[in-house]
Amino acid sequence: MKQKHFLLKKQHQIMGINSYKSLSVSILLFFCFLSQLAIAQNRNIDSLNNLLSIQEDTLKVVTLIKIGNSFKEFGDYNNELNYYFKALEFAEENGNNKSLFRSYYAISQYFMNKNNFDQALEYGLKAEKVAEQLGNKETLYNIYDLIGGYIYFNHQDYKKAFEYGHKMMGIISSKKDSIALRNMLMWFGDVYRLAKSQDSAIIAYQNALEISKQFSDTEKVAACLHGIGLAYSITNNYKEVINYYLQSINIAKKGQLSTANFTRNIAFAYFKAGQYKEALLYATNSLQSNIKEGDRHTQMDLYKLISDINLNSKKYVGAYVNICHYYELRDSLESGKSQNKINGIYKDKKKEKEIYLLQKQTQLQKTLRNVLLTGLILLIATVFLLINKYRSKKKSEAAIASKNNELIQSFEELKSTQSQLIQSEKMASLGELTAGIAHEIQNPLNFVNNFSEVSSELLDEMKTELDKGDIEEAKAIANDVKQNLEKINHHGKRADAIVKSMLQHSRSSTGKKEPTDINALCDEYLRLSYHGLRAKDKSFNATFNTDFDKSISSINIISQDIGRVILNLLTNAFYAVSQKKMLNIDGYEPTVSISTKKVKDTVEIAVSDNGNGIPQKVLDKIFQPFFTTKPTGQGTGLGLSLSYDIVKAHGGELKVETKEGEGTIFSIIVSL
Repeated sequence: MKQKHFLLKKQHQIMGINSYKSLSVSILLFFCFLSQLAIAQNRNIDSLNNLLSIQEDTLKVVTLIKIGNSFKEFGDYNNELNYYFKALEFAEENGNNKSLFRSYYAISQYFMNKNNFDQALEYGLKAEKVAEQLGNKETLYNIYDLIGGYIYFNHQDYKKAFEYGHKMMGIISSKKDSIALRNMLMWFGDVYRLAKSQDSAIIAYQNALEISKQFSDTEKVAACLHGIGLAYSITNNYKEVINYYLQSINIAKKGQLSTANFTRNIAFAYFKAGQYKEALLYATNSLQSNIKEGDRHTQMDLYKLISDINLNSKKYVGAYVNICHYYELRDSLESGKSQNKINGIYKDKKKEKEIYLLQKQTQLQKTLRNVLLTGLILLIATVFLLINKYRSKKKSEAAIASKNNELIQSFEELKSTQSQLIQSEKMASLGELTAGIAHEIQNPLNFVNNFSEVSSELLDEMKTELDKGDIEEAKAIANDVKQNLEKINHHGKRADAIVKSMLQHSRSSTGKKEPTDINALCDEYLRLSYHGLRAKDKSFNATFNTDFDKSISSINIISQDIGRVILNLLTNAFYAVSQKKMLNIDGYEPTVSISTKKVKDTVEIAVSDNGNGIPQKVLDKIFQPFFTTKPTGQGTGLGLSLSYDIVKAHGGELKVETKEGEGTIFSIIVSL
């Protein structure tokens, strides 16, 4: 997905074509191999310069850019940029948009490779403006990739990166290129993960995983599984992190791919999860692999990890030995080639070994001193923090007690006021529900009427075919009529079920808890709320998902009351996604989900949406009576307040989680 533009570092630079020709024969002989490469490069530049005599404007710009690229190969970055600007100057004089785009793009790439993101963005935006005038999708995709996929991404401006990512996704969708779509989804997963948006990152990686499985791409399957694991680490859900890391390792092993990076990450995950035995096993394996590959920085991290594992496992000797290796390797990396200097002075291997052992002993003593000093400082800081925390706690206890009394009194007063509104809100909710069901009855009736008319026409056609003696055609028509009658029967039963449901919900609650199939209740209200909204707005469409825990048996609840709560939450969720849909965001798919999950001796019912979320400034007010974010006339402000009271009356809890711009999750928790 991301274009990776790495500069090839060389041992010397070309100082210019004419100065190069003046080099002496002795220098040419001394640097024979490098000189041959330079001559070849020089001839390449000469041949490109000859092309500049051609009168075709576009070819001249392309040639100037190629000359700049040739200088880049040998690290002559000043000449590289000079030729890019020459190309831009020529393109501006001739007003050729294609040439302008190529020049701006090359300059933007140059500054991007130099990590000068401000100037890279400046010329990238100019290239984007020209590309939009050209209207070529491939050109637009390339510049969107440069700006969003690299410049904004590496500058950690994820909001802008997402903006350009959606633009690229639109181009890919029009091409129906599954591989490009997969790569794009993996990129979205990376950006969402870095932006700490776990759920969105997981969804992106999972979609990319499905495409990778279709193409049997083992490497990408392993990478997607590993990405999902990384996403779960955002919320420290190490159980899922380890699960997906293990899957990625198994896939990589089957495909005979390198697992060094995977084993390193799973070692850290096991450590953070407190599974020190497994952490030590994977950390040791990863260390052995990295020693073979010569990655000293990763080795240093693994030594530190193994030391921490041993320390937490109370294996102090192992902790000490590995922390010594860590400091030794760190000091070695910082000091450069100090050991090579010793080797140059002392050629006698025996003497060299003695010096090395003495040096190591000195280093170990220094390391131990640092470790003990660090531990002492941490101990003093911890004691100070505990004392300060204890004093603060004592000072705030009286204030907290006073505030609690005030809150209890206020709560009792509020509860008394709210109880007077419950019955009127129930009636309003019932009226809205009945109206929605009545509108929904019209759908199956329309189907019955339409299929009846079609069947009547088909019977006329069948008579005609029978008169002609075409028995086969008459039978085919008869089959169509039979199918229509089956559909009429199906929608008739559907209308009957809706009427029965309306009659059931019109009855007042008995106030008595009864065994209720909570999964069936949630499924019924999901479809009822969706079709109720569709009855009001035929243009609205949304995706709704269910994830029910089949291990949950019937639970004792007042089904009419809990049903009203579920209906209210689902109606709000569909309203939220319908409002976001009106914003015409590219790639946005309105989605509402409902799930049930057994947690110890409770059941959690979760209603989630990917709407605009609830602003943080009003989040504390949503359960207050008469508070609503809906326009006047579209909400009473009592739905959530009443729902909160119903759940509390069941001895349960109603929670909300929200992220502005991403969505909301309401959770109902009741006892089994």
